[in-house]
Amino acid sequence: MKTPIMMMLSVFAIVLNSSSHAISNCNSDVWMWDLFKKSFISLDGRVIDNANRRISHSEGQGYGMLMAEYYSDSRTFQRLWRWTRLNLQRDEDPLFSWKWQPKRPHIPDHNNASDGDLLIAWALHRASEKWPSKGYDKAARSIVFALQASHVKLLNGETVLLPGTVGFSFNNRTILNPSYWVYPAMDVFSSYSNQWALLSKSGLSILNHNLYGRDGLTPDWIEYANRHWRPASDFPPHFSYSSYRIPLYVVWGKKSHQINDNYVKWLKTKNVAWTNVTSGEQAFYPPPEGARAVAQLVSLAKGDRIKGEGISFVPKGKDYYSDSLVLLSHMAFNEGICE
Repeated sequence: MKTPIMMMLSVFAIVLNSSSHAISNCNSDVWMWDLFKKSFISLDGRVIDNANRRISHSEGQGYGMLMAEYYSDSRTFQRLWRWTRLNLQRDEDPLFSWKWQPKRPHIPDHNNASDGDLLIAWALHRASEKWPSKGYDKAARSIVFALQASHVKLLNGETVLLPGTVGFSFNNRTILNPSYWVYPAMDVFSSYSNQWALLSKSGLSILNHNLYGRDGLTPDWIEYANRHWRPASDFPPHFSYSSYRIPLYVVWGKKSHQINDNYVKWLKTKNVAWTNVTSGEQAFYPPPEGARAVAQLVSLAKGDRIKGEGISFVPKGKDYYSDSLVLLSHMAFNEGICE
């Protein structure tokens, strides 16, 4: 029987052990994955967005599948893929409804989110190389070619990715989301078709035309109308939570862009969750730790942060999206920088 002193020493040992893994030094940091699973993945394989009425979405399922593959967790990957396939995959094509909610109807909107589709396909492709007998490659290819046929378009000489099946392409304007360019996935899928290489290249070019304000950041949503790029009229012109992923994907894809430097500088000087790129209005609260983890990843990629320091932020099990960014930043660092 443990005495109170022994129990206190045991807790201290756990905390000390966790602290020793707080910096990513080319290791798997599997305890972070264990915490993420315990905090946000249900027994049947649903990734729960606990800050958004406990919904699930294709993006979250894709993140969970990427993490499970990275940590060689075949059983969790199978559960995640099974839940995703049974609950989100549409009847009319291999793509996925973007949102599942606990109350009925579970699928209130059958529209997809192309970044979620892309993340799921990338996770399946990666899994097919690790577990080749599971049929994951066939599933990945069907998603990729369905996206290519319906969502990859030519716009003003640039190859673009429509955010969803409906609601983004009109006669006089087209709405895009720069954070949907998952560069490392697109580069992988360029082996399927050159369209994906063109798409990867176009993302950086489009960013060049959409850096606004003193901070030089892009709004979450942009549109091309009347032969000009501009912040999308249907959305507030905010650089915010969605766009934290842009520097993450740029670094993970082993690319570079001015927005990465602008992002790090903005976080360092302003320390806010979002900014209006046209008016300069800012949030009155700080960004989540996941945003700072991405900034550290950018600094590591540029050599402004010592490689041995790694990423100091770790998942806390409290905020699904922040913890996702933290864990994905560790993965990108280990795969692309700390090799």
